[in-house]
Amino acid sequence: MMTHILIVDNDPLHAKMLSFLLADAGYEASTLADTHAAAAAISREAIDLTLLAVTPPSLDGFALCTRLRRQHSDTPVILMSELHTPDHLVQGFAQGADDYVARPYDPAELIARVQAVLRRYRRVERHRFGAEVRVGARSLDLGTLAFSGAAGRPVSVTPTEMRLLECLMRNADAVIPRETLIVQTWGYDSESADNRVDVYIQRLRRKIEAHPQDRGLIRTVRGVGYCFQSNHEGTSDVA
Repeated sequence: MMTHILIVDNDPLHAKMLSFLLADAGYEASTLADTHAAAAAISREAIDLTLLAVTPPSLDGFALCTRLRRQHSDTPVILMSELHTPDHLVQGFAQGADDYVARPYDPAELIARVQAVLRRYRRVERHRFGAEVRVGARSLDLGTLAFSGAAGRPVSVTPTEMRLLECLMRNADAVIPRETLIVQTWGYDSESADNRVDVYIQRLRRKIEAHPQDRGLIRTVRGVGYCFQSNHEGTSDVA
């Protein structure tokens, strides 16, 4: 079965060009201009990846990305936009995007990024057989994408968050540099590595450190990276 990629873009010329580019790379591509129709399609169809245009001034692409993540959709999302300032990059990753491509882009780079995101998600699919990472009283179920803290209550994480957390937990008590986390999580180095990792760490903290016993699980080592603490008993202060 061919990999199905959904293009969500209200620019028909760009959408058509992109669909030709993806078809030439061996993918099945379909296009939609409306974000509401796209949300419905993703919920009912087998979409392997969504290429989502963020078009000023409406920025509906950001809103759709947020909606998908709130619905716990695991469909990977790559945002495409002329807006590629650090603030917009951070906003895109904070709302759950797996990658962010600046327009205009090099076609070969876009295909490489599509391939990298799909590889990451296929690795997640291979984990859906009950594999688990355990550090003390905390565990990460790679199959169900659920983290269980000291209180034993599972919290859902996205595939990208899972890969980041898995890297930290498999190397508990070691300080993992940002550069290592970006490669292990996204599959390639990037100029926006620091922003991207920091945003996802903040998202993870909000999810897995909600219980008092879990606060401060992920420690920041300024100028270096992050560390998952194995003997952590909870604290009100998080670096």
